[in-house]
Amino acid sequence: MTIKRPLIFLENRFLGKSIPSLAVLAVFFLWNPSEAQAQLNIGADVYIDSGAELHIAVAETRFSGGKITTARGANYGLVSFAPNADWSQGSDASHVDGFVRASANSPFVYPVGNDGVLQPAVIETTQGNEGTDLSFTFQQHPNLNAELGIAQVSDQFYWELNGSNTAYVTLSWNDFSNIDRLTNNEISRLSIAGFDGTQWRAIDSELEIQNFNVINSGGSDFYGGTIRSNDPVNLNAFSALTLVRTGSNTSGMPIGASEGFTPDGDGINDTWYLEDIQNYPNAHIIIYSRWNRKVFEVKNGYNNDWNGVFENSNDPLPTGSYAYVIDLEGDGEMDLSGWVYIS
Repeated sequence: MTIKRPLIFLENRFLGKSIPSLAVLAVFFLWNPSEAQAQLNIGADVYIDSGAELHIAVAETRFSGGKITTARGANYGLVSFAPNADWSQGSDASHVDGFVRASANSPFVYPVGNDGVLQPAVIETTQGNEGTDLSFTFQQHPNLNAELGIAQVSDQFYWELNGSNTAYVTLSWNDFSNIDRLTNNEISRLSIAGFDGTQWRAIDSELEIQNFNVINSGGSDFYGGTIRSNDPVNLNAFSALTLVRTGSNTSGMPIGASEGFTPDGDGINDTWYLEDIQNYPNAHIIIYSRWNRKVFEVKNGYNNDWNGVFENSNDPLPTGSYAYVIDLEGDGEMDLSGWVYIS
């Protein structure tokens, strides 16, 4: 009885000198009477050094607890998946923290994450025959400049991209992504954007009703979901991808102030949000109770991070309405005032 052995490149020339042992990789060959199958089980941590590559050609790679971390930077390490190779069981604790390359033969869900968060993306090639490299970074991109029509770029995360094909792109988010804050609670304004080396450019896209997200496989909402480009994207035009809010605030004022928020720790609408406040780094904001007692003040800009606590304490304020005054330029002149409700 013959069992077909799949091609799995695990030599040191691919793994790199930082791998102390191959024992962290467990390969299981499962036989059935009709067809031999193979699985690669990632059960412990693996590191791929600069310029090194781990090529996976088995039908299924199971992320069962280990994490593959690759070197980043210009000469990054790489985990590459052969055509028809796939993966399963990815999680925040088990994924590829670094660069993944997939072939151009079919849509591929990239098992990428960073800083303890799995954040998959899909590349569905329509033209071209080169592999596409992708990684996820759970921090702000160094450049948030955006074209007209983009009100805000996510300051939480981005995917680094290296490819030359034309492809549909699908990005995901979860409850760590703060999509409610990004969209100012208007999820219909969410869009994909690509960084062209100078600024972020919006990519026409649409929310998916049923999404691939392994963390939240239901419909797209503030807690998690996916969004797909409506047309194939020239990947060579962009070095990074992220999520943005399109349009501009429609309040007729320089900024738009949220009328209420619910600081209950559920990750949704937990902080007071001021649309476009990032354009005013000298802003001075004061919030008062109904009895004219100051409960919050910030100078030299506001980061949309006040969660309804008194001054700089951790004491939550009672439910109710609070008055605010905003001096956008920090010049002593009030530009905006109103009420915000904490529930």
